[in-house]
Amino acid sequence: MACIIAGLVFGMMPISAQAQKKPKEEIPVPKRPIRIAPVDDSLAMQVKRSATMIDMLVETNYKKQNVRPNPDASDEVFLRRIHLDIVGTIPDYKQSRAFIRSRSTDKRERMIDGLLEDEGYASHLYNYFADLLRVNDRVSNNVPGQPYAEWVKRCCEENKHYDDFVYEMLTAEGKIYENPAAGYILRDSGMPLDAMNNTVRIFLGTQVGCAQCHDHPFDKWKQKEFYEMAAFTYGVNTRISTNDKKFGGGNVVNRMREELKTIDEKFDGGGKYNRFLIANLISVNDQNRTLVLPHDYQYDDAKPKEKVQVRTIFDPQPVAQPGDTPRVTLAKWMISPENPRFTKTIANRMWKRAFGIGLIEPEDDMRDDTVASNPELMDFLVSEMKRLDYDLKEFMRIIYNTKVYQREATHTEYDPSVAYHFPGPVLRRMTPEQVWDSFITLAAKDPEEYQREPAAIQANLINVDLSEATAQEIYDRDVELRRVTGYKFRNERDKVYKYQGLLLVRASELPQPVPPGHFLRQFGQSDREVIQGNFDAGSVPQVLQMFNGPLTHMLLDKVSYLHYNVLNARTPSDRIDTVFLSILNRFPTDEERLVAEDEIKTNGPAGYGNVIWALVNTREFLFVQ
Repeated sequence: MACIIAGLVFGMMPISAQAQKKPKEEIPVPKRPIRIAPVDDSLAMQVKRSATMIDMLVETNYKKQNVRPNPDASDEVFLRRIHLDIVGTIPDYKQSRAFIRSRSTDKRERMIDGLLEDEGYASHLYNYFADLLRVNDRVSNNVPGQPYAEWVKRCCEENKHYDDFVYEMLTAEGKIYENPAAGYILRDSGMPLDAMNNTVRIFLGTQVGCAQCHDHPFDKWKQKEFYEMAAFTYGVNTRISTNDKKFGGGNVVNRMREELKTIDEKFDGGGKYNRFLIANLISVNDQNRTLVLPHDYQYDDAKPKEKVQVRTIFDPQPVAQPGDTPRVTLAKWMISPENPRFTKTIANRMWKRAFGIGLIEPEDDMRDDTVASNPELMDFLVSEMKRLDYDLKEFMRIIYNTKVYQREATHTEYDPSVAYHFPGPVLRRMTPEQVWDSFITLAAKDPEEYQREPAAIQANLINVDLSEATAQEIYDRDVELRRVTGYKFRNERDKVYKYQGLLLVRASELPQPVPPGHFLRQFGQSDREVIQGNFDAGSVPQVLQMFNGPLTHMLLDKVSYLHYNVLNARTPSDRIDTVFLSILNRFPTDEERLVAEDEIKTNGPAGYGNVIWALVNTREFLFVQ
């Protein structure tokens, strides 16, 4: 039924370019300026030298392991892969046609550089870090997480070097409205032991969580060692007392609520103003607190409730500098090039982003006896990351320019018990965000046009100094906040970007995360409760979405960019080419062309819709080759 209905739409007359223009927005979408950091043209020769060294180390390992490399990937396969890996979406019809037809000998290098300077680069990298860092639109019941999410985006856009990115999160102070990097610490507010476990796992690729309660059963970590590490950040406080002396005495929240009762006739005494009264007490600061061992500590290296001295789980031990809090001391140690796990972890993570498998697996469970599948290559990647001063864009630029990355993918199933020696990348399914963004590329003429409202719109209203603010000011701010965050306002602003209730914009510009039942969640987007919670397993809801969901219908609707391109092609043969170049980013084979022609001959204009529907439901569409 879906195919038949869609096909009828394709029986309409071609629509003009004028009809493609969106109606004038009743409420403009506010935007923040975005500038994507460029690649460094002066490093082009060094990129080639480093890429050549990687290839040499990989090929040397082929001989040791008796591995035959995969053939070189075709232009069509490379084009699709590099778009999905860098900007998180398939290329559009025009990009595909231009690249395939180009005879330039350096078109791959220029394509890599161009995509690294595209807005989609930051969008896709943000999606990766949002999954890793569990970025959420609400860091607590009353505190919005959008300032933190936007800060992560800006770091991706500006190409903030990774060590600086991590340091700013670990040392952030103040309210999230004034210092958005504080969102990292607020994400685990009130859970100091869990926070340390997550930090070590994310940035050092090591799982020490079991040692919170007892000596690690499968690794060397002792419970005492975990507590010594957690002692660095145990003094972090995330809430200002309602009775703080700066508020002039008494409970500031109770006082404000009493005053608001006299102004707001509808005030019910509940949490109506908590977005102001409670949220403005949430602030990251350091206090002089001492961590002690649990009351039931049972090992003979210390006693229950004994005070814990700070000590890192790896040498060399940090030396505290005058004026540094324990948290700052830890952060400096964490990002130090001398730290044995920090650089290795991010180098391995970035390699895995390109190839689907890390040199070390699992990527977040390194141990002292862990050996990379190619130790010499791992050492070189670590040295390159340090040489580049943790510039992830230039690091990935090197990897994408290697011969090994540009080989055909390995289609055999990966066996985690057997070391993978990289005859090429592995075949892998798109991430949920890649699937969604690829549909948006097919449906929307300008997928980058829409942008979430800047976090400052809410932050500037919510952020008040409770020691100076009046009840009337809070009341007025609340009225305005409800207006700009209410459904009517948002719907008026967003409706021209919606189809059957779905906001058709990049995944990075949707709520973080989207609600259960959304296409993205059905395809495996994390609920952002656990680190790297995305999954790629198939399910019945996914099949139903692909067969008969609103996105599939959207592609066949007269308002879609794909529909426009197909109907405005000059000949039936050109239309078939447009369908294949848009969806699979290649021309059809002779056999595929005959099948498509027969379908169109049998069903008329509806046949184009049937071909489109069939192609988006192929394995080739959903996988990164």
